[in-house]
Amino acid sequence: MHVVRWDEITRKKSNGGLGVKKLAQQNLALLAKWWWRFGKDKEALWVKVIKGKYGLDANCWLPYIRVSGSSSRIWRDICSLDSPSSRLVYSIRDSFRAQVNSGDATMFWEHVWLGESALKEDYPRLFSLSTQKEVLISTLRTAGSWDLLFRRDMFGREKQEMENLKARLQLVVLNPLKPDSLQWRWTGDGIFPVKSAYAQWELQNHSSCTLLGSLWKNLAPPKVEIFAWMAVKERAVTRSVLLSRNLINDIHLALCPLCSLHLETHQHLFLHCHFSWNVWSIILDWWNIKWVCPISVPDLAQWWFTNGFFNLEKYVWEICFYATLWSLWLVRNDTIFNNSSKQAWEVGDLVITRVAMWIKAKFDIKVYSIEEFKIFLDGVRKLRV
Repeated sequence: MHVVRWDEITRKKSNGGLGVKKLAQQNLALLAKWWWRFGKDKEALWVKVIKGKYGLDANCWLPYIRVSGSSSRIWRDICSLDSPSSRLVYSIRDSFRAQVNSGDATMFWEHVWLGESALKEDYPRLFSLSTQKEVLISTLRTAGSWDLLFRRDMFGREKQEMENLKARLQLVVLNPLKPDSLQWRWTGDGIFPVKSAYAQWELQNHSSCTLLGSLWKNLAPPKVEIFAWMAVKERAVTRSVLLSRNLINDIHLALCPLCSLHLETHQHLFLHCHFSWNVWSIILDWWNIKWVCPISVPDLAQWWFTNGFFNLEKYVWEICFYATLWSLWLVRNDTIFNNSSKQAWEVGDLVITRVAMWIKAKFDIKVYSIEEFKIFLDGVRKLRV
């Protein structure tokens, strides 16, 4: 039974997902690697074969495809990353830029090398007037100045654009002893990693979610953190969910197993049930904190993780959230499937025991037993009293 959309699961954890990669987008990121190799390995035999077969310019940094019925399917798939119908959702071509050194392999107007876009896009009017549209940078640099030719004299706004362009060009220093190279814009060193190409898709396609992203702290076992994620998203499979999907036909079978008085909704099971409220109150009394029961689990999580604690005290406080949610879920299942019964104080003691176990595991503390560590945690808790 599906309770969370696949699109939510494939978001990275900081964006509110589980961090499972989307294979279709991962494949596009892997195809983008060939764009990088095409520009970096310009002297490789396979690059020369591709350029010769498809009639590509010898100085082109990035692949493109000409209208041809003889194009291979693989090459069309690689070049399709730049098409309007691409599922990459960001411009792969604009993600690369040329690092100009000698200027012998970089087109002045066509390539991205000065700023975040090609000069023909920054100065479309000047580009339309230029008589040197497909010229290399090195051929325009003569005797320390830029030899730009246009088909007519400049007028008002065109003169202003030309002055702006000249000001930018004054900062350019060519090194004839070092060849030009290709750079990936989204990393500090300019090297292309597949991970970065995938991350750009996530950045463009998903907004961040501070609350859900704050749950992944590696404080509790992975299955517990995943369950807490589902609980905060209000996706736990309660009896009300089963009733809404016609998996339960009798409303009496959808009552809360902990109180048998109200429909087992998400908010009732984890917060508003008198049993659950008592468990939370026991844990908060342990911290000497007075509280008002929030409306929803997301509201509870928002309050819980915006605390003013530090260091070990902060770890203990935040683990209590995971341990309490997990303990309530386990006692609920135990009541349903094993017909067992527990008091709220027993569950509260189980929560503290789980907190002690998880803290011991996280910090690899072996010198104390669980009971001794519970006494130690009680001392940590008393730091704020």
